[in-house]
Amino acid sequence: MIKETTPPKPIKGPSIKDLLRDLMIIQLGAAGLTQHQIREIVGVDIYRVNRILKHFNKVDRKRST
Repeated sequence: MIKETTPPKPIKGPSIKDLLRDLMIIQLGAAGLTQHQIREIVGVDIYRVNRILKHFNKVDRKRST
């Protein structure tokens, strides 16, 4: 007897595009760009940039340049 399989359920959560944008924000922050510059490059609002970069120390961002 052949058992029918159901397709896997889609995973709820951030899309790949959102994750790639977040990674870009992190990398640009590590490169020493200001939040305003990052917002213009990535094309997101300043609140999203701030929400992500607040987890990194300013010292760490300056040291990597």
